[in-house]
Amino acid sequence: MTLSPLDDLPIHQAPEVMRHVATSDRNFYDRYYFNCHPGSDELMLIVGMGQYPNLGVTDAFAVVRHAHVHRVVRASRELGLDRMDTGVGPFRIEVLEGLKRLRVVLEPNEHGLSFDLTWTGAIPATLEPRHFVRWQERVIFDSVRMAQTGNWSGSIVLDSRTIPVDTWMGTRDRSWGIRPVGEPEPPASR
Repeated sequence: MTLSPLDDLPIHQAPEVMRHVATSDRNFYDRYYFNCHPGSDELMLIVGMGQYPNLGVTDAFAVVRHAHVHRVVRASRELGLDRMDTGVGPFRIEVLEGLKRLRVVLEPNEHGLSFDLTWTGAIPATLEPRHFVRWQERVIFDSVRMAQTGNWSGSIVLDSRTIPVDTWMGTRDRSWGIRPVGEPEPPASR
């Protein structure tokens, strides 16, 4: 067991260091998902970041569609010891005010898409009912999701063109738990 900065906070939920989730299921995940648009079909941006502690991986992506441009940026890295580190290549997510304001950044990179955006929730985050599915005696889904609508501010740079973002709309979700990710596991014997 290895300590991380999270272990210094009073947030433990299981008799484990915070770096270890309470299940050894390889499919445990913890992720962010955002979408951002001006309220028209002019531009659509989708951003996601996930951690997969039992696979030792974190990854992120952004996809934008503007006019005839469709651009995707992806990044992945070893998760490492500090799960509070949301940096993945040029991506990072900063929680400025829990359940209310987040900063989502894609630094300039070779793909011609970058942004520095702040999300502000317009309504309180809503916890959805738990998702639970058992298949052939095995739990394949056991996850929780919260959803929230809100507004964006900041800017998007696409091929050297800066697009100001001022009170654009969007939704976000945060989900965590067990769901099938990556390569499938072998089926259980009968």
